[in-house]
Amino acid sequence: MGKKSKNWVDYREIKSGVTMEMVLGHYGLLADLKQSGKNLVGCCPIHKGTNPRQFSVNIEKNIFNCFGDCKSGGNVLDFVAKMEDIPIREAALLLQGWFLQGSGPAEPPASKAPEEKLVRKEKKGNPPAAADAKEEATPEKQEPLEEDPIINPPLTFQLKSLTPNHEFFIERGISKETVEHFGLGFCTKGMMNGRIAIPIHNEQGQLVAYCGRAVTQEQIENEGKYKQPPNFVKTAVVYNLHRQPEKADLFILVESFLSVFRLHQAGYPNTLALMGSVLSEAQEALIAGRLSAGGKVLLFFDNDGDGQKCAADCLSRLGRHAFAKVLDVGVYGRKPHHLKPEELKALIG
Repeated sequence: MGKKSKNWVDYREIKSGVTMEMVLGHYGLLADLKQSGKNLVGCCPIHKGTNPRQFSVNIEKNIFNCFGDCKSGGNVLDFVAKMEDIPIREAALLLQGWFLQGSGPAEPPASKAPEEKLVRKEKKGNPPAAADAKEEATPEKQEPLEEDPIINPPLTFQLKSLTPNHEFFIERGISKETVEHFGLGFCTKGMMNGRIAIPIHNEQGQLVAYCGRAVTQEQIENEGKYKQPPNFVKTAVVYNLHRQPEKADLFILVESFLSVFRLHQAGYPNTLALMGSVLSEAQEALIAGRLSAGGKVLLFFDNDGDGQKCAADCLSRLGRHAFAKVLDVGVYGRKPHHLKPEELKALIG
């Protein structure tokens, strides 16, 4: 076989030949992480977090996860793509140059000029680049291009034997009927062990992930409030959207799962959650596409900085598609799921 083009990418070789430890060492991050069992933990280097437990690297599985602002994870390709803000293929080329070509490490990421970063951002989704990659591909040795992976593919399993009567639900006023309706339960094994397992479906009703909610404050401080599968992209899903009619007249948009559960109990089954305080373009499109021509969206976010910022952003963006209105939870000074049914009715109507 002839000499490979410098732009030829073998994803399988990269993922098997490059470890997260190698990549962290390249970025000079190993000294900032501490050993915790089989994992390395510390502050997230992607979003520059300050919580020393929110970023975790599983050495055996060669994956990372951020339980903070990123709410994401993945393999070495995903990590470099996020650190550099570039597509997966360009991340693969960097890794190939750093570790697999024997030509010495590439110039450290910190030395890249701003102009180079700008050019890389503009190249995202560039059709000619994709075409070149296809011509270089060798079916026997190269995996399909990963710039366009299937986002959140349906799960091939369901968690069985979840405990529905856990004290977590009692303490938060979540009824047995609500637990059953949303398929909730305390999990005692697997990745969600020791957490409340929350099934997440895409807009078509396919089960795509489970999110694990911590049940104690100590668990939140040590492991994060929520645990999600490393490759799950929460910004591609709107929680509870699949239970809504095709052309809905009204949605109530909240941040958290708990707000969905409590509003459902109060008589508002049309409540959706962003699973955070950021509205992605994909979520905007999903919500807008499910509304009727004269539909309305009530924005019901937490009374804190992130919640108010998200409310303003959603008002501006969703207001282009429908009538949008911000509900002021600050009247009661709490989060939506802390409100009593009569308080919810007073705000929502």
